[in-house]
Amino acid sequence: MRHVFSGPGAADKYERMGKWICAAIYAQNKALDWCETRGVKLTKAAAEGVNSAGGFLVPPELAQAIIDVRDYYGAFRRRARLVPMGSDIVSIDRRIGGAATFFNAENAAISETNPNWDKIDLSAKKMGSLVRLPSELEEDALPDIVDAVANEIGFAFAQTEDDCAFNGDGTSKYGGMTGCLQWANDGNHAKMKVTAASGHNTYLTLDSTDLGSLIASVKASAVANAAWFCSQTAFGQTFCRLAGTGGGYMFNAPVDGIDTPHYLGFPVILTQKLPLGTGSLTTTGMLVFGDMYRAAALGQRRSFAVARSPDRYLDQDQIAIRVTQRIHAVIHDVGDNSNAGSLAVLFAP
Repeated sequence: MRHVFSGPGAADKYERMGKWICAAIYAQNKALDWCETRGVKLTKAAAEGVNSAGGFLVPPELAQAIIDVRDYYGAFRRRARLVPMGSDIVSIDRRIGGAATFFNAENAAISETNPNWDKIDLSAKKMGSLVRLPSELEEDALPDIVDAVANEIGFAFAQTEDDCAFNGDGTSKYGGMTGCLQWANDGNHAKMKVTAASGHNTYLTLDSTDLGSLIASVKASAVANAAWFCSQTAFGQTFCRLAGTGGGYMFNAPVDGIDTPHYLGFPVILTQKLPLGTGSLTTTGMLVFGDMYRAAALGQRRSFAVARSPDRYLDQDQIAIRVTQRIHAVIHDVGDNSNAGSLAVLFAP
């Protein structure tokens, strides 16, 4: 579990956010008075319906701590284009073609061309996480409970966002979102789908040729900012194995403020939402390569709101807290059957 506050002022932040949790989640009158006298606001969020008058908006310090955890663990969020949404539905521009140049004779008119643009629609989807906390809280446990709340919520949201971005199939299970593996395997984006060599259906059998074919399957403009996206199983059994046997090289360097391993010069971004199995993965998407910023957008409608219920887990002497956010993940630059896009997916044969 990560400590969500550090450095100068950390103790004060832990106290303020701990008191806010005591007031908003544990409904302690003493903590309510403390927050009121010190300017820690308990702002209601309309229609967040578990508390009698709606849930509470998470204060900036705790919201940022949750965001930091979410950003740390979320592979998709780390690399996608983040788009603030001022309303429930937002359209953003996408460049699909550029201007052209021509050779012209003297005194001849120059042919006109224009860049081509279309629209990507983002529609905010509400997602939530239900977290259990002990019903009693000791004063000296405030830092621990703040860390627990921020880590549990941040990690849960990161995992759901990754699941939608990589595995989404357009159904309600994924909030109607479609992920990379589904796009690559739908029969309309053949350039996005790369199949490993015959017999290479486990992470222990993939070789440098398979990975090279994956790199070769994205368009040239995607290479400069590209990354590998894989599970820790793929990282250990493929990338570390190949580097250890001389098939590649690895080093660590900061990416997005996080110390990150690199293979063949590209960062390796880990996610638990790509396959973790050590056995055969026949016909399954194994890992992803490309420029997620060019390929995807993550719309963000609003920050977190938290609501509590002392009754949900009454028999277990626990309090339920529900935290919600509204987002929309769209994978959009995936090419087609003839043209490469900004992402490619390696499938087991």
